[in-house]
Amino acid sequence: MNESIATRDPDLTRARILEAAFDLFVDRGFAAVSMRELAERSGVTKSLIHHHFGTKEGLWDAVKEVAFARYYEGQKDELEGADSPDPKLLSNGVIRYFRFLQDNPQVVRLFTWMHLEGDTTCNEMDAELVELGARRVREAQEAGLLRSDVNPTHVVTVFIHACSQWFEVRTQHKNWKGNGSDDEYLDDFLKIFMDGLAPRATVPQTDDS
Repeated sequence: MNESIATRDPDLTRARILEAAFDLFVDRGFAAVSMRELAERSGVTKSLIHHHFGTKEGLWDAVKEVAFARYYEGQKDELEGADSPDPKLLSNGVIRYFRFLQDNPQVVRLFTWMHLEGDTTCNEMDAELVELGARRVREAQEAGLLRSDVNPTHVVTVFIHACSQWFEVRTQHKNWKGNGSDDEYLDDFLKIFMDGLAPRATVPQTDDS
């Protein structure tokens, strides 16, 4: 792809840069990839990358955003479309995130690089979903459908970590004796997670006076 074609079709250029950057960042992380390599893999000049994304960090943020968008849209639609408190929103969220990671191993690797390299940026989409999910959990707590003595943001955090860790450290646990398949893990986690969030039974008070 030469410079003149890239200039005439900015959308195609941006897509090619993002695709090349995604592949490189997945393979080697952010720090190990140079702008020269990004330009060579994209088939454009470094100046054109700067034109579309500003900096290497800007390109990195755009890659993360595109990768996460595959999950973000569906989850946001379900959470925003709910018209009443429902614990099923939570279990559906667990399943959706687990399947997203299961179907996108390259995204899992990208997330792993973020953790290894100490990437502390908080993607706006990520923060929005956590806040929205916690709000739905709180509504279910207030309606008596989930136990009310736990932080709703922690509830969302727990399932995100449980799903992410299953795939990020697969090489470590895949040979553990007795460990089951992805589906068996998901099924057991949902039992533990949702049962643990069930409303607590109240013990009747007795009058000993």
